Amino acid sequence: MFEIGISSNNECGKDYKEILQNIKDAGFENVMLSAKSGKMEEVIEYAYSLGLKIPYFHVDYKDASDLWVKGKSNARYVNYLKSTMETLGKYEIPIAIIHATMGEASLLALPPNKHGVDCMKEVLQVAERNNVKIAVENCDKPNFRSVAYLLDHIDSKSFGFCYDAGHHNLYLPKKNLLKKYGNRVMAIHLHDNLMDWKVGYDYSRDMHYLPFDGKINYEKVCKNLAKANYNGIIMLELHKKSMNTPYIYDDMAIEDFLKLAKSRAKLVGNKIQGYKQHR
Repeated sequence: MFEIGISSNNECGKDYKEILQNIKDAGFENVMLSAKSGKMEEVIEYAYSLGLKIPYFHVDYKDASDLWVKGKSNARYVNYLKSTMETLGKYEIPIAIIHATMGEASLLALPPNKHGVDCMKEVLQVAERNNVKIAVENCDKPNFRSVAYLLDHIDSKSFGFCYDAGHHNLYLPKKNLLKKYGNRVMAIHLHDNLMDWKVGYDYSRDMHYLPFDGKINYEKVCKNLAKANYNGIIMLELHKKSMNTPYIYDDMAIEDFLKLAKSRAKLVGNKIQGYKQHR
């Protein structure tokens, strides 16, 4: 049976302590913390005090595009990543989730390049010394070329893929990301949307609904994860206050939202397991 988890950035409380307590009370075993949660070590220690497990930590991505440049901003970002790997090692958090780029067109001026790969390999050396693996997440359409470049140029069991089903089906629905990179999947993010992205750097349709509440074919998602032989955490990355209209959970009580989220996570896990048994 799969263990289930949920991200801490879900608006299910007024601060990280209330959010984490609500996650615990809802019966989740695992939480994905992130740089947005609050002071890193403080939040990690509080999650552990509640008995929650932290299978992965989402690294701050606001400067992620600096990986590919040369100069002071690159050095700052690389040092930040190295320091984060050391902290994750200290707390025995096994996987760091990173972005390969961040945001708008002005921040994506440089294509992926050898310099960026070399920088990531430096970070990976620090991660490996601290028993941490790095998983790079697919985001929007232009971002994926940088994701693929890193995966194609870093051949290490400590460097893999964070498969985000919501982003995949919103931005690259016709591309089978798991066909090529299924054997590199270390982590997953599950959420739903209306698959209505059109063009450019528009994140407003990245709704982060509960699986099965949007238009993504989750039967197909589960089947593909089964083909990839995924055995990790069923990790939901949700927003109770969704990114844009329609706001379908605003009037739902937090405990009801988390209860429903737990049932959806279990449903996904059961479907993946079922497809595995019929392969």
